[in-house]
Amino acid sequence: MQSLEEYIARRKKEDHINEFNVDERMENVQICVNYVFEYFNQYLNIDEMEQKTFLNDERLNKFRNQLGMYEKAIQDWLINIYDVHEKHIHRSIISILKKDDIFFLYHTESEFRSCSYGIYAELIKKNPFLKDQTEMLFQFIKDYHRIQSQKEVDNPPVFLTEEITEWIDNTWAKYKVSIWAFVSDYIHRFSDDDSLWPAKHKVKNTKVQQYFDYDFKQKTNLFNLNSLYPRISHKPFMKGKKQYLELLMMHTWLHSIESDDGNYWDEYFDKFTSK
Repeated sequence: MQSLEEYIARRKKEDHINEFNVDERMENVQICVNYVFEYFNQYLNIDEMEQKTFLNDERLNKFRNQLGMYEKAIQDWLINIYDVHEKHIHRSIISILKKDDIFFLYHTESEFRSCSYGIYAELIKKNPFLKDQTEMLFQFIKDYHRIQSQKEVDNPPVFLTEEITEWIDNTWAKYKVSIWAFVSDYIHRFSDDDSLWPAKHKVKNTKVQQYFDYDFKQKTNLFNLNSLYPRISHKPFMKGKKQYLELLMMHTWLHSIESDDGNYWDEYFDKFTSK
């Protein structure tokens, strides 16, 4: 930003003003007065606007850096909403998606479309700018599903058997569904909500009286699979895979939720492979 003196000097040079010309003295006085008005009424306002634009660009670029994993069109959509409405709308969408315990098993357009309509209905009242934005909402949900699923595909927890690996790989290749992503999400939900645990599977915690531990050595309905499996067994990649699911869930439980101090995993896995 230029000072008043610098601004007047620049304008004098641009207009070729000769302040030593006595004949043009009165005209030059008026011109210089106009420079002062220009400086305070126009130049300072323009500079302030440019400064605001710079700061806003910096803010938007910082936000864009957080969205690098999303497709370009999704990034632009989210950034435009943030710029105009100052809303991180993706956080609200993700918060709703996290309530859906089988989201990571979605694989059809109709499932994603139905999901987008439900979220639209939930968000539109407080976010009227989403009107006519159902298509972008749909695209965001699909992209979020891809990103979260890809993380588990790129870093599978463990190799168990050839058959299970083939099932997991084929499911991803054909349906873009990560079985590991679903299992990890489901087991962490299950761990956090003991209302999902069958009564016979609850063991009173010896340290905190009002809490329960999960008895993962039960022989039936482990991880409430008897309730979950009927909801997902119609999916083409889930038919006949209940035992595989239980195995993956047991592995996740003993390696991500609890410490397998008694080496129960080896005992369990031996029983599975001996069948």
